[in-house]
Amino acid sequence: MSADEGPGPARRSVEAVGDDRVEAATGRGRDAWFALLDDAGAAGWAHRDIAAWLVEQHGVDGWWSQSLTVAYEQERGLRRPGQRSDGSFEVSPSRSLPCSIGTAFALVSEAESRARWLDGALRTVGAGESSAVLGATPTSSVRLAWPVGALGAPGDRPGRVTVGLYQARDDDGAPRGKVRVAVQHGGLATAELAEQLKAFWKARLDDLARLADEEAAEEQAGGPQP
Repeated sequence: MSADEGPGPARRSVEAVGDDRVEAATGRGRDAWFALLDDAGAAGWAHRDIAAWLVEQHGVDGWWSQSLTVAYEQERGLRRPGQRSDGSFEVSPSRSLPCSIGTAFALVSEAESRARWLDGALRTVGAGESSAVLGATPTSSVRLAWPVGALGAPGDRPGRVTVGLYQARDDDGAPRGKVRVAVQHGGLATAELAEQLKAFWKARLDDLARLADEEAAEEQAGGPQP
C-alpha cells in the first residue's frame, strides 16, 4: 500500500492488488480465473475448498490462491470487503513513522509510551482506562488486549488487537525508509463495527505518528541510536 490507509469502506481485493500483478504471478488475469472457478461451480464452495482447488489443480502459490479466493468471493457476493471467511470482519489501518524501528516498537510496547497516544481514547470505545500487552515479538509485533465490553469485543471473552511493525533493509542489513505500523483488529461482528474501529485506530495512528515525529527529532539531536 503506497499511501496511509484512511477511514471509509474497506477496499475490494481487486482494488488493492492490480490485475497485472495477478497475471504475472499466476499466469492468468482475474477474469480468466473467475471464469474457471464459475465453470467448476466454486460459487457454492467453502473458502478453503476454493483455495485448495487453485493450489492442487492449477499449481497456484498459496498466498496467491488466498488472494484470488478472497477476490472471487467478493466479486460474486459471497463476502463483503473486510469480511473474513468465518463471517466476521477485520480492519487493518496503517501508518508510516519517521523514527527507527526500535523507537517505534518501544512506543507501542511500553505502557508509559502507549499512554501518550492510545490510553486517553480508550474510554470512548468502552475499553477501559489503560491498555495491556498480551505478548510481543521484538521488534515486529505487539498483541494488545481488547477487554470484554469494549466496542467490537465478543460478548463472552476479550478481543485481541495486533500491532505489526516493518522496516525494509538494504542488502547489508541497514534499515531503509520509514517504519510501517499496521493495526489488525479482527473478530468484529458487523461491517458497521468495523468502520467505527477503523476510524478509531486511524486516529490513534495519527497520534502515534505525531509522537514518533517528536522522538525522531530527539534521535537526530542526540546522534545515532545503538
